[in-house]
Order: sequence, then C-alpha cells, then structure tokens
Amino acid sequence: MRRMLRVELRRGTAPVAALAMFGAGVWMLAVHPDHWAGRWAGLADYFRVSMLILCALMVAAGAWQAGRERRRDLGELITSTPRPGWHPVVLAWLAVALAGTTGVLLAFSGAAAFVAPVATYAGGGWWWMLAVGVVALGTATAIGTLVGRLSALRVAAPIAGLATYLGLGILLYGDTRAAAWLSPVSPGWRMHQSIPDWVTAGQAGWLLALTVLSLAVAARRWWMAALAGGVAIAVAVPVATGPGPYRLPADPGAVQLVCTDTGPPVCLSRINAFLLDDVTPVVRPVLIRLTEATGRPWRAVDHATAPAGTPDSTDGDTVWLYLDSQSTVRGGLARPDWLRADFHTVTRPRCPVEQRREPDHRVYQLSSVAAAWLLDASHSTDPPAPVDPALERLRALPLAAQHAWFSAYLDAAARCDVPALIRLGQPQ
Repeated sequence: MRRMLRVELRRGTAPVAALAMFGAGVWMLAVHPDHWAGRWAGLADYFRVSMLILCALMVAAGAWQAGRERRRDLGELITSTPRPGWHPVVLAWLAVALAGTTGVLLAFSGAAAFVAPVATYAGGGWWWMLAVGVVALGTATAIGTLVGRLSALRVAAPIAGLATYLGLGILLYGDTRAAAWLSPVSPGWRMHQSIPDWVTAGQAGWLLALTVLSLAVAARRWWMAALAGGVAIAVAVPVATGPGPYRLPADPGAVQLVCTDTGPPVCLSRINAFLLDDVTPVVRPVLIRLTEATGRPWRAVDHATAPAGTPDSTDGDTVWLYLDSQSTVRGGLARPDWLRADFHTVTRPRCPVEQRREPDHRVYQLSSVAAAWLLDASHSTDPPAPVDPALERLRALPLAAQHAWFSAYLDAAARCDVPALIRLGQPQ
C-alpha cells in the first residue's frame, strides 16, 4: 500500500493539489496580513477563515482524483486484484489529502516565520483550532472522493468545489450556532476569545465521523457508513447547541493588560502588546493634550480588554483603541491615522438619534473643529490641510483660553446641550 501511495503522490492529482493549495494559502495570507500578523491565535483563526476557499479546492481535487479512475475504466482492473475493495478509495483520498494539506501548511509555515519574532502571547490553545482545520481539509477531500466515485463527468469536480464554496458561505452568513460550530469556517476575529474545549473536541469528532461516512459510502461499506452516520449525528447535536459565536468568553491571558511605565498610560492586551512601541508615540501626544485641557488624567486602552457589552464611545477618562486590523506583516503599526481617528469618540456629542428630526449641522461642524484641535490635524499633514476658520479662531486664543473652550465643549457635548454648543461655535 505504501508503494501505491507513493505512486499516487507522484503521478496522480496530488502534486497539482499541493501546488494549488500552496498558492491559495499564499494568496489568502497576502490579502489580509492584518488579520494574522504578530499573533499566533490570529494565524490559527485566519487558517480557519481560509477554509471557505481551501475546503472548496480540496473537494474539487478529491472529486477529480476519484473520478479519474472511472473515466479510465479502472474499476474492473482494481476489483480483479486480491486487495480489499476499499483500498483504492482510501488511497485516492489519502494521496490528495496529504498533498493538499502539506501545500497549505507550507504556506502558513512561511507566515509563522514572520509571527514568531514579534508575537507576545502564545497561549490560548490556538493549536487546537489549527488542528481542527487540518481535519476539515481531510473531510473535504473525502466528500470530493465520494462525488468522484458517484460521477465520472469532468465537470463534477469544479461543480462540487463551487457548491462547497457557496454552501459554506451560506452557513457562514447564516450566523447561527449550528452553522458556527458544524462548519469548519471561522467568521474571524476570535483571537482574544476562548472556545470551550468540548466544542473543539466535538468539532473534530463531527468532521472525523463525516470523513469516515463519506469514504464508507464511496467504498460501498454500508455497515461502516451506518456506524459513522450514527456517530456524526450523536456528536453534531450537542455541538450545534454550543455557545453563540459572538458570546464566547475572553481568553484571560490574551486580554491581560500591558501598559507603559511613564507618561499618560497606554495599555494594550497581551496578544497585541507587540504594537505597544509603535502605538505609544501616536497616542501619547493626544493624551497629553487631553490631560492639559481638561485638568484630569486620561489613558488609552486596547478595546480587546473591554468587558463584553462595553460601548464604542469613550468610557469616562478612557479612550478605546481598535487594533485588530492594525498590524503589518513584520509586526508594525499599519495605519496610524486610524488610531488617531479613535479619539473622535472623545469629541462626539452624546445626542440621541431622534426619528423624523435632522440633527443640527452646526453641532457636528463644531464637533469636527474640536476633534481637529485635539488631534492638531492641520499641523500633522503634509502638505497641511485647509484650516476651518473656526479652528483658526480657536488656535488664535491664548493656550489657557483654548483649554477652557475645549473643557466647556466636552461638558456641553456630554449633556447634548445644543444651545451651549451653538454658542461655543459662534465668534467671540
């Protein structure tokens, strides 16, 4: 059997599957490095995000490999040998599964070489998420093998791959607990969360049972198919009733605070701490400006550490920073301007949205002036951006008067005192 497997790995569909999966893996990693760069859990989670494409390719490869035997009329030749009838089915599946999985893992190993030097958190059981993804690739190949055994048409493989892509996409956007845990595709951004061990084990059991079921039906081993089907149902029921995909508990180690030692506090989660040296020079000048203007200390904190249900707006004297999509391949800060934009929550008026009533545009114009003053916006662009006349008047005041104006603005914005805000926007 080993000799036959080596032959399949060299001459069958396996080499093409390995190249295709390697290319797909590189492409997926290049499209969104911000999802995985600098984080082991992010890399494992993005591997599961990529299942939408990777599983479709493996189904197509498995279908083509199995269908090739029927197109070449090898059935009678195979049955005339003393080997069991399930051998060719397992060989067709194993060759493609090994080759395709090796190809994509090679691509993700290249990404791991970029993650390793900068990652600041290696816990959280991310390797189990990765392992379930590997099992899912084997399951996809088994389903493709079944398709190929049922249909010898050349179009069966691409049609099966496309159907897999569409089916997994529907499950992904169905946004239900059953879809979340029975599908191998992750919706993404689970790097700060902890998936219960029993759910992970259930996912692996469900996918393994589905693999055996597909191969047993393809080999016409009905008793094995019945047994695997029963196990699949028994495992799927509790897994499908698992926790909601957006109500997972936070991983305590991942969200542990790591803060600067001097100046206004800048605190990031442990998993994002590799960005601290790049984030601090961007946000600290704004924090100092806030502290001087309001007379009370401010701090900037990674929103990943916020308790569940925390609003996006500024919480007291805390400005929440959003860093999930802020890393480059080498672990640097991707978009400092996005980070500065997080401070717009400080100056946003806390006015409820009323139906059938347009907000006073003067209030939101004044909000833009306050945000530009806080961020020193026109001074930080090259070439300098056009300056609003109201902002010019504000900057022409003595520094103490600028601070007093900004404090008065924050007080009126917090109370949604529209008359007071309009008065602040009028020339003095």
